[in-house]
Amino acid sequence: MTKQTVIFTGEDTIKSIKIFEPKNKIRFLGTTKTWRDKINGNTYWSCSVEDIDKDVCYLFPFQYGYGSQSECTVKKALGIDYQDIRFIKISNCKKSEVKEHGQGQKENYFSDLGYYYQD
Repeated sequence: MTKQTVIFTGEDTIKSIKIFEPKNKIRFLGTTKTWRDKINGNTYWSCSVEDIDKDVCYLFPFQYGYGSQSECTVKKALGIDYQDIRFIKISNCKKSEVKEHGQGQKENYFSDLGYYYQD
Protein backbone atom coordinates (compact mmCIF):
# COMPACT_ATOMS: atom_id res chain seq x y z
CA MET A 1 0.00 0.00 0.00
CA THR A 2 1.37 3.39 -0.93
CA LYS A 3 0.87 6.62 0.94
CA GLN A 4 -1.08 9.30 -0.85
CA THR A 5 -1.14 13.07 -0.49
CA VAL A 6 -4.52 14.74 -0.20
CA ILE A 7 -4.69 18.51 -0.73
CA PHE A 8 -7.59 20.56 0.64
CA THR A 9 -8.34 24.19 -0.14
CA GLY A 10 -10.98 26.37 1.45
CA GLU A 11 -13.38 25.77 -1.44
CA ASP A 12 -13.04 21.97 -1.54
CA THR A 13 -15.83 19.57 -0.79
CA ILE A 14 -15.49 15.86 -0.29
CA LYS A 15 -16.29 15.38 -4.00
CA SER A 16 -13.52 17.68 -5.24
CA ILE A 17 -10.57 16.15 -3.34
CA LYS A 18 -7.53 15.46 -5.53
CA ILE A 19 -5.29 12.51 -4.71
CA PHE A 20 -1.74 12.51 -6.07
CA GLU A 21 0.38 9.37 -6.38
CA PRO A 22 4.08 9.79 -5.59
CA LYS A 23 6.26 10.03 -8.72
CA ASN A 24 9.12 7.82 -7.53
CA LYS A 25 8.38 5.06 -5.09
CA ILE A 26 11.16 4.51 -2.58
CA ARG A 27 11.36 0.84 -1.64
CA PHE A 28 14.41 0.98 0.66
CA LEU A 29 15.72 3.36 3.33
CA GLY A 30 19.36 2.99 4.35
CA THR A 31 20.93 4.47 7.48
CA THR A 32 24.74 4.49 7.44
CA LYS A 33 26.93 5.31 10.43
CA THR A 34 30.63 6.06 9.99
CA TRP A 35 33.65 6.21 12.28
CA ARG A 36 37.10 7.53 11.37
CA ASP A 37 40.21 6.07 12.98
CA LYS A 38 42.15 9.32 13.41
CA ILE A 39 45.41 7.56 14.29
CA ASN A 40 45.61 5.48 11.10
CA GLY A 41 43.35 7.66 8.93
CA ASN A 42 40.93 4.86 8.01
CA THR A 43 37.15 5.18 7.80
CA TYR A 44 34.70 2.40 8.73
CA TRP A 45 30.95 2.09 8.32
CA SER A 46 27.91 -0.06 9.03
CA CYS A 47 24.46 0.24 7.52
CA SER A 48 20.90 -0.84 8.23
CA VAL A 49 18.55 -0.98 5.25
CA GLU A 50 14.78 -1.14 5.69
CA ASP A 51 12.78 -2.86 2.96
CA ILE A 52 9.54 -0.91 3.20
CA ASP A 53 7.41 -3.31 1.14
CA LYS A 54 8.52 -6.52 2.90
CA ASP A 55 8.96 -4.98 6.38
CA VAL A 56 12.46 -6.47 6.65
CA CYS A 57 15.76 -4.96 7.78
CA TYR A 58 19.15 -5.85 6.25
CA LEU A 59 22.20 -5.11 8.41
CA PHE A 60 25.64 -4.57 6.89
CA PRO A 61 28.28 -5.10 9.58
CA PHE A 62 31.22 -2.89 10.55
CA GLN A 63 33.67 -2.72 7.61
CA TYR A 64 36.31 -0.57 5.98
CA GLY A 65 35.32 2.00 3.36
CA TYR A 66 35.05 5.73 2.77
CA GLY A 67 33.02 8.16 0.70
CA SER A 68 30.13 6.42 -1.07
CA GLN A 69 31.56 2.91 -0.50
CA SER A 70 28.66 1.98 1.78
CA GLU A 71 26.04 3.02 -0.76
CA CYS A 72 27.71 1.10 -3.59
CA THR A 73 28.13 -2.01 -1.42
CA VAL A 74 24.48 -1.98 -0.32
CA LYS A 75 23.11 -1.50 -3.83
CA LYS A 76 25.29 -4.25 -5.24
CA ALA A 77 24.51 -6.75 -2.46
CA LEU A 78 20.75 -6.19 -2.63
CA GLY A 79 20.65 -5.79 -6.42
CA ILE A 80 18.73 -2.52 -6.36
CA ASP A 81 18.79 0.65 -8.46
CA TYR A 82 19.63 4.19 -7.35
CA GLN A 83 16.04 5.43 -7.60
CA ASP A 84 14.74 2.67 -5.27
CA ILE A 85 16.74 3.67 -2.18
CA ARG A 86 17.42 6.75 -0.08
CA PHE A 87 20.35 7.00 2.32
CA ILE A 88 20.83 8.83 5.58
CA LYS A 89 24.49 9.17 6.55
CA ILE A 90 25.52 9.84 10.14
CA SER A 91 29.21 10.75 10.37
CA ASN A 92 31.63 11.06 13.28
CA CYS A 93 30.07 8.32 15.40
CA LYS A 94 31.92 6.37 18.09
CA LYS A 95 33.49 3.08 17.03
CA SER A 96 31.28 1.09 19.42
CA GLU A 97 28.16 2.80 18.07
CA VAL A 98 29.04 1.92 14.46
CA LYS A 99 29.79 -1.72 15.39
CA GLU A 100 26.52 -2.05 17.29
CA HIS A 101 24.53 -0.46 14.44
CA GLY A 102 25.58 -3.26 12.06
CA GLN A 103 25.19 -6.25 14.34
CA GLY A 104 22.46 -8.83 14.12
CA GLN A 105 21.98 -12.39 15.25
CA LYS A 106 24.59 -14.92 14.12
CA GLU A 107 22.07 -17.30 12.61
CA ASN A 108 20.78 -14.55 10.30
CA TYR A 109 24.16 -13.75 8.70
CA PHE A 110 24.71 -14.50 4.99
CA SER A 111 28.50 -14.65 4.66
CA ASP A 112 28.48 -14.90 0.85
CA LEU A 113 26.37 -11.72 0.58
CA GLY A 114 27.91 -9.84 3.51
CA TYR A 115 24.78 -8.80 5.45
CA TYR A 116 22.36 -9.86 8.17
CA TYR A 117 18.71 -10.59 7.32
CA GLN A 118 16.50 -9.36 10.16
CA ASP A 119 12.75 -9.92 10.26
